Amino acid sequence: MISCQELFTLPSLKKLTLVAGKAGLDRRLRWVHFIDLPDVIPWVQGGELLIITGIGLNGDVHKLQAIVRGIIKKKLAGLIVNVGPYIQTVPPEVISLADQAKFPVFELPWEVKLVEVTGDICRHIIMKQTEERSISDFLEQLLFQPSSDPDVISHRAAYYGYDLTQPHQVAIISPVRLLEFVQSQKTKAEKDLVALKIRFEQIVRDVTAICPQKILSLLRVDDIILLMPCEDKTGGTCSNTELLSAILAQLAVKIPGLAVVAGVGGRFEQLPDARGSYLQAVKVLRFSARQPAARQIHVYEQLGIYKLLFEMDPGKLAAYHQEVIEPLLAYDAKQQMELVDTLFVYFEENGNAVKTAKRLFVHRNTLDYRLKKIEEISGRNLSDPYDRLTLQLGVIVGRQLEL
Repeated sequence: MISCQELFTLPSLKKLTLVAGKAGLDRRLRWVHFIDLPDVIPWVQGGELLIITGIGLNGDVHKLQAIVRGIIKKKLAGLIVNVGPYIQTVPPEVISLADQAKFPVFELPWEVKLVEVTGDICRHIIMKQTEERSISDFLEQLLFQPSSDPDVISHRAAYYGYDLTQPHQVAIISPVRLLEFVQSQKTKAEKDLVALKIRFEQIVRDVTAICPQKILSLLRVDDIILLMPCEDKTGGTCSNTELLSAILAQLAVKIPGLAVVAGVGGRFEQLPDARGSYLQAVKVLRFSARQPAARQIHVYEQLGIYKLLFEMDPGKLAAYHQEVIEPLLAYDAKQQMELVDTLFVYFEENGNAVKTAKRLFVHRNTLDYRLKKIEEISGRNLSDPYDRLTLQLGVIVGRQLEL
């Protein structure tokens, strides 16, 4: 679909003037209708751009207001009034109504041929739909079909103005507990979940559309996957992080209450390595789900020791965890204690016993008993830097492997 804002770019609409609803120019239109009936409401479904001349209204402002109210309620994209003998100008009452509803209303001079207007809009919609399908197709091939020919993908992308010969990185924008959010809105879950995903995708594309370089995007399940150019040798993290911040800010404004996080994979220079960057972004999102901090953007290159652990063989990590932490888990299971959780919080609070006890809602004496028990069972001294690091790595590995 295209936005109402894009109408101004079409050749036949050079004389188009916006008279109301500027705040709604990001509304999407799926088709255009020219219907000149006094009662147009039964003939529209939602998402259309309606064109009228006002014939049959006999200059009745109240009838025009009723039409605008009706098409706003039916969630049309906008209204073009072909001003001339039947409606000389859009009345102030209609302008006020449209502004309040953030519903775009345009004026188009009578001499403009409507057949050219409808043709231009329909062709533009079809072209955009074709481009979006093609982009989704070759991004799917790039990230999820490693056997695909990268040269073919690159040439197809170049056809639409995307340069895949420069370094890129993959980012994933993911809503948190999307279904719960939809249900909290007290709406019809399935229908409105689909509508929300479409709006989610549109907001992301609106922000990326203003970037100097074109960015590939793909809606997959609940997430938006972005293939982002990064020119500098540091991985483009700074500029792309700023762009992601702008996207998340817009999502917060346009879909208030929906929690969203972003994961950014590493930089790559060869297209066959794109999937590796995507998998890194996936790992980052999994990592973010286990973090108590309220950060929204997590970058693979900034994960520190977690980045190192991500690259290690899971089997070796599991063996390390079993050696170091398993005795504590066994004791917890047998005695109904929380030694491992206590240890994790203790390390998160940098060994501060007061803060640890407060977070765990336990008395300081209880915490001291648990720490001594940890030392006794593990055979390691929390005052010893090496033993302390060994235990800390053990609980980190456990969280990473979800053990």
